[in-house]
Amino acid sequence: MRARHPVFVHASVHLDTEEAADVMTQLRTITGSARDEVKSGIVLDARHRGGLLRVLEPLAPRVNINLVEKAYYVSSKLVALLTAAAQEARGIDIERTGYGRFYASVLFNLAPVDLGATFWRQLLRRYNDLIRVYARANAVPPSSEKFFSILAEARARSRDPSVQEVLNDLWSARFFAFDYEGARLGELREMDPMFSTLRAVAANWRIRLGDVPFELLVDRYSSLTESLIASIVSTAREEITVTGRLLPAADLQAIRQTDSRTDSRIQVADIIAGVGQHCAALALAGTFDDDLQLATSEMLDFQGMWSDGSPLDVLYDRRPPQYAAAATS
Repeated sequence: MRARHPVFVHASVHLDTEEAADVMTQLRTITGSARDEVKSGIVLDARHRGGLLRVLEPLAPRVNINLVEKAYYVSSKLVALLTAAAQEARGIDIERTGYGRFYASVLFNLAPVDLGATFWRQLLRRYNDLIRVYARANAVPPSSEKFFSILAEARARSRDPSVQEVLNDLWSARFFAFDYEGARLGELREMDPMFSTLRAVAANWRIRLGDVPFELLVDRYSSLTESLIASIVSTAREEITVTGRLLPAADLQAIRQTDSRTDSRIQVADIIAGVGQHCAALALAGTFDDDLQLATSEMLDFQGMWSDGSPLDVLYDRRPPQYAAAATS
């Protein structure tokens, strides 16, 4: 929630080492860079736009860009770990039916107006501090009481009936937050965006590649422990229902970490992530038909996390990728 960019971007490519090295060579030639690594900031310079577009065009079917709207992500987890947990205890699965997404979208779209944008960000940060993994590094365990306090204030402030309804449900389910006060790091993995992102990416590549075994190669990531990797791999091998759509299990064999400085495939993915970040920023600013957005439309992951009606939703719906047609029909 305190990060500079409002959108978390994960890009992945289906290229072998030689193909990726060739892409990097092209980008060095286009930018005139002599460095081994070429950063997306240099590639995105307006002077290099034409060359970048020429490089991107043949890559479109072999690239996946997953976008996660950070504030929406925390809003959805607020619903999933409280309201959804309370409903699950009653035998009701609001995630499977799509109601979880609806409640999260109500909060994301209406709460900032109803409660004030600054107050709403404070509430999300308070919740984020309670359940995020990094909080466990503190000497004093996080307490639910601060979150309860700001949630109570939100209920008192709210005047929008739709927001009030969701806040009241959260308040009724607030005691589920106690489960996270003493939780171990491994038990909090669902709050790390890398967990849900890699799970979604694996499902997406299953759709793109077909029913074949594959591995994910990723840059070194401090929170990506062996236990977390095992959990992602195991979860990816199960069918999953997203807003009423059944997505097939992925034959994910492993997730391996490597150093981006020595692997051209990771370098290409990093640059494309920067391109995706730029395209998302343009959408948030109200631009949806930039030439880079056109070039990357087939790369967008339909399982990205954004609210209904958000600029990212508009960006995706403007040109839904062809590969997703069968999966979303």
